[in-house]
Amino acid sequence: MIDHNRRLFRPLLLAVLCAASTLSIAHAGAPTLHSEDLVYQYDEMFDFDIGEWLETHAPTLAVQAETLSHWSGYSGISPRVLLALMELQTGVVSSPQPSSASLERPFGTLVATTGFSAQLRDVAETLRDAMYDAADRSTRGPVALAAGNPLRTLYALSGTESARATQLADIGFVDVYRRLFGTEPKQVSRTAQPRADAPPKNLLQFPYPLKARWRVGGAHTNSGSGRFPMSSLDMGVGGWWGSNQSRNWVSASAAGKFKRHSSCMAEIVHDGGWSTTYYHLMNIRPATGDSVTANDPIANPANTRGQALCNGGASTGPHQHWSLKSNGSQHHLNGVTLSSYVITATGSSYDTNCQRFNLSRNGKRYCAGVYTNIGVDAP
Repeated sequence: MIDHNRRLFRPLLLAVLCAASTLSIAHAGAPTLHSEDLVYQYDEMFDFDIGEWLETHAPTLAVQAETLSHWSGYSGISPRVLLALMELQTGVVSSPQPSSASLERPFGTLVATTGFSAQLRDVAETLRDAMYDAADRSTRGPVALAAGNPLRTLYALSGTESARATQLADIGFVDVYRRLFGTEPKQVSRTAQPRADAPPKNLLQFPYPLKARWRVGGAHTNSGSGRFPMSSLDMGVGGWWGSNQSRNWVSASAAGKFKRHSSCMAEIVHDGGWSTTYYHLMNIRPATGDSVTANDPIANPANTRGQALCNGGASTGPHQHWSLKSNGSQHHLNGVTLSSYVITATGSSYDTNCQRFNLSRNGKRYCAGVYTNIGVDAP
């Protein structure tokens, strides 16, 4: 199965990342943001109601609440960060009557695409790509977040002159963020980063019912491009657009608190700073804030392309895209235990070579293929 949103390689990104990290602050004492300040933290997922905030503060954008929620959940970039960036660029958030041009291009010329969702996606994905440390090529555990400010990279890629890019990405952005939300990004409360390379061995099971048999494909990045973090797996029972998926249930990998990002994407926040995301869904059952237990049915794989990609993207057929996160950031699957199998994932996205992608249990190694959900071993 080919997953959604396989991005074209951005040939300038590494060069821009290196250049952006060396930029100096234009004014003494100016606030400097770092990657961790842009991350969509778990507390924000439940404490900041996007729809309610837009209805109150930006009613003309209220119709875009799910679009913003979706791409924030998908990218791991805070929705407040994205709203502040829109406001900085076009003033579309605070304007009582924004122009049709600003509604079509809320980020202005920061990205070349046109359309609210398309611009949101491109900005969020560019920030996400810049958020991870390009020098960290580890194949195990949490990938280090870049020390620099990803907003500078975004501005540099847009062609903004370097001094202006620095001023906008630091002072300008923080001023707008403070005006909209009454605080600075750094003041959002944080959950401690998990120090372990992997979740507890008895935490996660395959995200489909116990004793069910689904096909598990090669590990890949959340977007399907690049080499890190290899955080995601595609799983399904096959079928085609229009096939009956109503008896195929996507299930919770572990107990936790449920977050509905959109009609096709959800997340469950587990104990210890871990979460799992579920994409290409239909018929999502729980609501945001609900508690779920391991193996609870939460949705069906979407059986139409429009529903599977409810806010855009690409996919070839019904399946679920499952990802692991730690403290809001994508987490490498290499060494992670899933339904008592230890994952090896050292290749590139969708690599199914059994030397580089396999699941092992009791001393035996198994390649990409069909797996029975046997649950987790007892602690």
